[in-house]
Amino acid sequence: MRSFDILKLLPIFLLSACAVTPSTSQRQWALEPVSLYDSGYREGTEIISVQQATLRAVLNNYETGEVDLIDVGRPEHLQRIARFSLGLHPGEELTSVAFHPSEDLFAATVDAGVNPGRLEIRSASTGALVDRIIVGFGPDAVVFSADGRLAVIANEGEDFLFEPNAKQFFKPEGSISIVRFNRSGHIVHHKNLELANNINNEGFIVTQGGRFLEREIDWNGDGKISKKLDFDGNGKIEKKKILLGTFEGHEVFGAEQNGEKKIMIPVKSNSLGLLEPEYIAITSDGKKAYVTLQEDDAVAYVDLAHERVTGYCALGIAKHKVDARYDGWIQFNQSMTGLREPDGIALTDKGRYFVTADEGDTEADPTDPEQPMSGGRTVSVFDAATGVLLGDTGSQIDEVAFANQVYPERRSNKKGSEPEMLVSFDLDGVPFVAVGMERAGAVELISLADPYHPKVVSLGKMAGEEGKSPEGIAHYMIGDEHYLLTANEMSGTVECFKIVKTPLDGS
Repeated sequence: MRSFDILKLLPIFLLSACAVTPSTSQRQWALEPVSLYDSGYREGTEIISVQQATLRAVLNNYETGEVDLIDVGRPEHLQRIARFSLGLHPGEELTSVAFHPSEDLFAATVDAGVNPGRLEIRSASTGALVDRIIVGFGPDAVVFSADGRLAVIANEGEDFLFEPNAKQFFKPEGSISIVRFNRSGHIVHHKNLELANNINNEGFIVTQGGRFLEREIDWNGDGKISKKLDFDGNGKIEKKKILLGTFEGHEVFGAEQNGEKKIMIPVKSNSLGLLEPEYIAITSDGKKAYVTLQEDDAVAYVDLAHERVTGYCALGIAKHKVDARYDGWIQFNQSMTGLREPDGIALTDKGRYFVTADEGDTEADPTDPEQPMSGGRTVSVFDAATGVLLGDTGSQIDEVAFANQVYPERRSNKKGSEPEMLVSFDLDGVPFVAVGMERAGAVELISLADPYHPKVVSLGKMAGEEGKSPEGIAHYMIGDEHYLLTANEMSGTVECFKIVKTPLDGS
């Protein structure tokens, strides 16, 4: 930030400070850093899940295919109890873990690339394999029901392949798996739910071209992803777009300076291949699930009792003020219209609302000014029964990050702080959510006391100066005390925060 612009930004500082402590009742709650667990790896800690009954957590490391079992009963000193290798094959990736709510078991999902992925059930004490089953392509998340009798898996199916002779890109379709267990944790039933092409329904925003997915694709078939590549074979790496082939009849381009790291796949509204389930929230009675379809700005409704997808909820757009330019000036005075495109989703305790973390994933065509931006930069609250939007956080998430000196200005023309995953819980009978901000390296606590006006009330910053990229987040309690854990994928760490009451007078 330029020093001579401080006076201009003073109102923004004041506004942001108010967002952190907006009212007498809400400013009681704050996030207090307690401890930091270091996996010993530079990165890879992505998802963490707590078993409340035993105060143990499981943590995946996607880089090594290992699961850490952690004692979280002493929050000031998170301690690894054991480390289990899942013995993955080359090309496989450990994408998610979930602790069984009551048994000595955890679930792990394995992405097998061009082959269907699998769900593994393992002993939490020994890591031994108890059961396994093949699920859909690219399983990316697994969540247990509250009674542990079923799990839902979001099979994202995001890996693209290229057929050089036909010059065509293709990919498997995403799906949702329902897996049922007996009391010993063995799998007794499994069904894979296909997704219907309902995204042309009224209310869906992605109905035209002009939007793209940046995807890593092995275009030349050499078994690796090259960050720079001479696509046209003229012996030069040039700054220009090259036509590489087609996907579902639409042209696919790449930039030689980005190589296979960022091949641009066009998003079209009639593509079943681009319905990619991301994350899951299950009602407390285990009868329904809500699954985010991030790239399509939608949520799928799943009837778990009858094992079918019953409909889709279009999430629409967010409109508020942002800092939209990476230019050394931070001013939240530019209007933004953005597709929400949520990653994480949570249900409030009584299942009345579902709440989304509106991260964004697609990229808009810079030559099409009519296209909305990607990502709402918000947390949004919807009526779970009707899918009606009640309210969102507007500009608060980025403004509070700025007030706490963690706003990532380099991401201003992208997706801002990027709210990633969230978790819901009650504090003194009031519903709250905590959301991890991938690019800001922080967690924000949001009150849903008024669901029509969700309010950011506190921010907790990750330890250290380097970007921590919180991905997974978990909530647990010790007695009456509330704690949060974040799995920080780019630093190989887990941060523990305590949710504390602060004196009303600030003393």
